[in-house]
Amino acid sequence: MAKLADVPVGSGTIVDGPSGKVLIVRPSENEVKGLNPTCPHAGVTVSRPAGGTITCPGHGSVFDAATGDRKKGPATTGLIPIPVKISGDSVVTA
Repeated sequence: MAKLADVPVGSGTIVDGPSGKVLIVRPSENEVKGLNPTCPHAGVTVSRPAGGTITCPGHGSVFDAATGDRKKGPATTGLIPIPVKISGDSVVTA
């Protein structure tokens, strides 16, 4: 899906996965998480992480960049996790 070097620590990137788009975030050097980048509120694609948060440009929902958990609505739930893992120098689906 993506090269690990393309996912900076503390940030993330949106890539094409086997079943659609995946937001890959990298909370630490040796940890990656996959999230569905579609906001559960109105189906808008969220922005890449910045300053520890992921923001939906549609209506301003805010999610934790490390976990995808909802921090502020109007979304009532967090981003849906997608299992990913580090394999060599790449991030792949788990």
